[in-house]
Amino acid sequence: MLRERHSAVPACAGSHAVIHARRLVRKAAKAILRNAPLQIALFFLPLVWIGYFAITSSERAEALQQARAHGNSVAELFEENTERIFERVDQSLRVARALYVQNPDTFSLKFWADKAQMASGDVVQFALIGRDGYLFDTTTGYSGPPLYLGDREHFIKVMEMAEDRLYVAKPVLGRASNKWTIQLARKLFDNDKNPAGVVVGSISVDLIGRFYDTAKLGVGGTLVLRNADYIVLAARGIDQSTVLAQRSPGHVEGELGDGSHSQYWNWGRSEGRPNRSNRLVTARRSHAFPLIFTAGISEPEIYSRAQARQKIYLGGALLLTFIILGATALHWRRQKALYAAQRELRDSVSKFEDALRNLPQGLSMFDGQDRLIAFNRQWLDAYGLSPEDVRIGMNFREVFAKQDAVRDLDAYLADLNERLAKSEQTSNTVQFPDGRVIYISYGRRESGGWVATHEDITERKASEDRIERLAHYDSLTGLANRNLFKGSLDEALDKYLLQHTPFAVLLLDLDRFKSVNDALGHQCGDALLKEVAGRIKAQVREVDTAARIGGDEFALVVVPESSALQDSAATLAARLVQAIAEPYEIDGHPVVIGCSIGVAVVPEHGTRTDEILRNADLALYKSKNAGRNCFNLYSPELKAEADQRDILEIELREAIWREEIEVFYQPVFKLSTGRATSVEALARWRHKTRGLIPPAEFIPVAEESGLIGELGNLVLAKACRHAVMLPDDIKVAVNLSALQFASGSLVDCVMVALTDSGLAETRLELEITESVFLADSQENLKTLERLKRLGVSIALDDFGVGYSSLSYLTAFPFNKVKIDKSFIDKIGRSETLAVLGSIVQLAKTLNLSIVAEGVETHEQVEKIRSLGIAMCQGYFFSKPVPFGELLPQVLSEQVLSEQVLSESERQAVA
Repeated sequence: MLRERHSAVPACAGSHAVIHARRLVRKAAKAILRNAPLQIALFFLPLVWIGYFAITSSERAEALQQARAHGNSVAELFEENTERIFERVDQSLRVARALYVQNPDTFSLKFWADKAQMASGDVVQFALIGRDGYLFDTTTGYSGPPLYLGDREHFIKVMEMAEDRLYVAKPVLGRASNKWTIQLARKLFDNDKNPAGVVVGSISVDLIGRFYDTAKLGVGGTLVLRNADYIVLAARGIDQSTVLAQRSPGHVEGELGDGSHSQYWNWGRSEGRPNRSNRLVTARRSHAFPLIFTAGISEPEIYSRAQARQKIYLGGALLLTFIILGATALHWRRQKALYAAQRELRDSVSKFEDALRNLPQGLSMFDGQDRLIAFNRQWLDAYGLSPEDVRIGMNFREVFAKQDAVRDLDAYLADLNERLAKSEQTSNTVQFPDGRVIYISYGRRESGGWVATHEDITERKASEDRIERLAHYDSLTGLANRNLFKGSLDEALDKYLLQHTPFAVLLLDLDRFKSVNDALGHQCGDALLKEVAGRIKAQVREVDTAARIGGDEFALVVVPESSALQDSAATLAARLVQAIAEPYEIDGHPVVIGCSIGVAVVPEHGTRTDEILRNADLALYKSKNAGRNCFNLYSPELKAEADQRDILEIELREAIWREEIEVFYQPVFKLSTGRATSVEALARWRHKTRGLIPPAEFIPVAEESGLIGELGNLVLAKACRHAVMLPDDIKVAVNLSALQFASGSLVDCVMVALTDSGLAETRLELEITESVFLADSQENLKTLERLKRLGVSIALDDFGVGYSSLSYLTAFPFNKVKIDKSFIDKIGRSETLAVLGSIVQLAKTLNLSIVAEGVETHEQVEKIRSLGIAMCQGYFFSKPVPFGELLPQVLSEQVLSEQVLSESERQAVA
């Protein structure tokens, strides 16, 4: 039962399909019978295409017949033309042979060839080859070394022939003529009719070139000349270099056979050349010479004209087809046009109503008499209008009589009509008393009036205002940012150029802000910046522009109250220095900072933006160098000083490159023995005109210009090389700048210096200051740890003058601390002794060596000794000296005077 049900399902489905098909056929038949144009179309369309295929077939047959006739004609002419050339060359060979037999000793082939004009046209040369195979005469006048041609095919074959007949050899590259030629050869006889060699005539393989140009074989046409062995002698229309002198029978050997004429198709695909077109080839065999001639016409060339006409016929057939179908379709369209128009009208009305209901914006439409003709609910809500109060046909004034956004409706309407008369699109923004903002886009109607969309952009406008503020104001301090400051400066400059209104520019840089930011954290730093911004705003007026242009950098554009611009700007700068220097309390921490200010006045200090900012920056640089927490007005001397710094930077760069930087050394002595334990390497620059330049003058230049890395590497390398020549128990100490840590290659530079000099790692001591911990301290700590793992010693220099010196002793396991000279200068004070005593006790606890720097008097030595500080350095013992003067000091058995040593120490030294 189940099988019967399954088999019945396909049968049932098939019967339904047949029934459906029959219904469609009957329906189509009824439509055709009722439609006369459709009947005409079904009658004429087959006739059009039957005629098209009949005409095109006839055209192709006629084109093929013409191609066969043309191929026969070209091949025959090709044969006749080539036979004439070969016959002329063969006749010249016979004449040359006869002349040679008459007088072999005095015969000159070139003379007779020139006289008889034998070597002309396609003939490249004639040559005589002796029985030994060597060329002994030629028409080219060859005068080089003897040419052996006994290995040539034409020589071997002719000498082997028993009869005297012409031999056509395959093309060769002539050793005398250096050209590809076809060799025609006959035997050469002496007076006794004995073979004396071979006489050869060389024909250029290009002999068929001129004939090919006149044969009119079209694109893809070919001419090929073969000898009796089907070796290609010359060819045109194909790549001659691939077939020349090669046996290439192709289809010609099978098609021609022993006959003298054949015509056949050469199919490109059958030869394994899918990209090569098919050719109709005509082949002929010469009765006079052992030659075979073929002429080929490509299939595209044969049918090119027929195909061109076929396109015309196809166009005509398609045109007639389109006309017939178009007429039929037009009839159908006319029948359905009315129904379609009515349906489209109903759909348009429905869509317009749907659009009005679902538009996110309000929409209103007024005609040319300013009367309302369409609107939606969103438009009513936007203006707070009631549906009961608004109806189609009301004029503009009646509609908006109760709204409170536009006061003068007549002026608004007149302006709107005027703008629509000038442009098809216009827009406007209306702001309501409650703060709402409506954006209205008007479009002019062709029949008069306008259509408008109304969008509530209150939130978007507020967002744009916020973005605008972010683009021009600093988000942290609320001051203007760099962009707004630049705009205010340009505006003030334009006003000066028009109205001669002077103004001043102040650049402020906070002093010691970075130390506070690193010590207390970025949150405290941001809070401090807000406090500073508040104090700056309190000192300027609303007409002035106060801006934050960097991390701790501020700038002001100030319009003075009086004509004394410089005095007014200086007074404001002094107030700012005083106000910013007053103490702060940030999150319970007392903070004291300062600021350095540079002032430039317009027009005295410049009338271009870049010039004004540069001069204010030079004045700021002067304030920083003058001890900070002060201000300076620009003066021409500052420009001169800046130029001098630039010159000094260039000369310093050259001095480093030429390794003209000298290294001086100042020893560190142990008080108990009086002997030097280490020497500190100090850079010295002996200028070629200025003499010895102090480090305090060129080291800042090196740091500002980025040369400190190269300078430090140079000093490090020289110090290591000199240290190798010192006793093994004396270390060399080299100072490192915080900027050298930023390069990332400090460890590698130290390793290179040690390797190149051969200095032991334990004899190198690197001195750093607390500034290393102020910038990227985590990365710098990693670098210090890598250096210490190398085996070098690390010393903390200038200890005690930083913001949190004691904290740095626990941040890294130093080997040594060097107490700053400022403590030694005040060692006579009790409070200084107390601080130094604490430092000594802490150093002993941390197992650190201590060095007192800047020791200059005997009294200081005694105080240092009483504190238990073991090592000293300073001018009291030795000033920095060149390496040549250092050796006597460190090699001496007793370098300290006896008045410096204690009684027990003198006995120990003795």
